[in-house]
Amino acid sequence: MHFTHRQYLHLSLPVILLSLMLSACVQNSLAYITNQGDNTVSVIDTKQQKVIKTITVGKAPVGIATAASLQRVFVTNVEDQNITVIDTNKNNVIHHIPVPGSPVGIAVAPDNQTLYVADWYSNRILAIDPLTYAILQEATVKRAPAGIVVSPDNQRLYIAARDSNEIIMLDAQDLSSQQRTTVGKHPFGVSLSADGSMLVSVNVYDDTVSFIDTQTWEQTILAVNDHPYCAVVSPDNQTLYVTNTLDENVSVIDIPSKEVITTITVGETPEGISYDVENHLIFVANWGGNNTTVIDAKTNKVINTISVGDKPRAFGQFILQKNSAIK
Repeated sequence: MHFTHRQYLHLSLPVILLSLMLSACVQNSLAYITNQGDNTVSVIDTKQQKVIKTITVGKAPVGIATAASLQRVFVTNVEDQNITVIDTNKNNVIHHIPVPGSPVGIAVAPDNQTLYVADWYSNRILAIDPLTYAILQEATVKRAPAGIVVSPDNQRLYIAARDSNEIIMLDAQDLSSQQRTTVGKHPFGVSLSADGSMLVSVNVYDDTVSFIDTQTWEQTILAVNDHPYCAVVSPDNQTLYVTNTLDENVSVIDIPSKEVITTITVGETPEGISYDVENHLIFVANWGGNNTTVIDAKTNKVINTISVGDKPRAFGQFILQKNSAIK
């Protein structure tokens, strides 16, 4: 039987879509580690715990955000003043989004409709369409916006304003300012519980973390170790993991009791940290060691160290989870 060109496209389109869905679902979870020193991203298969590819991106990559449903990863390149877009099917670069200024923090809304970027030096937050790359909105925040995270309902955007020692909440739809609260000195990393009820600010110069109730804005402050940088909340909202850059360890905190239950020695100058839900592992990017530490979340023991590129940062949610694909 002979098919016309139009008939062929009509028949093949469902097959193409199915193949994209399958390709997004069957792969193992992947960790994308930004390497600021050599302008690359190391792609780690989290189950095999090995680097499967190294991708050249822009100059001085720092921030990272993953979007499994879009099959995309977004990387902020501070010195190139742009965002690299990576296609996660082939793990290759498909676009660079210009962001004049100094893009650092980055996050994708849970509904995958908006990409948010913190422009460090220009004190701006940008809302970008993750498919067309058009800048949708812009807001000024002060000062030095760093870590950002979006609420599970896509309504709130939380920002660590390092130089004003605040957490700022914006309306995620129109970027209007809704709330500001003072935390410790130089907040940098932020993390949010899975249900959105608790926000964590990592206060670098105070050697503390702030637990913030996102409804009442009541705050509990807990001391950790020297120069904490980033944090991640476990999927069950029971445990917080905090990287301490100058003590070269991770503080493990029981969230209900707000107590440090153990400290895990990792690599030199640990910065970015993410939780691999599929394999119950925690990955830590060690800036000074040019490697990534793997921690078993069940035992809180180090089980592997993986060499990556030069000066890894991995600032943001850097694990692309298996099966959180096209819905």
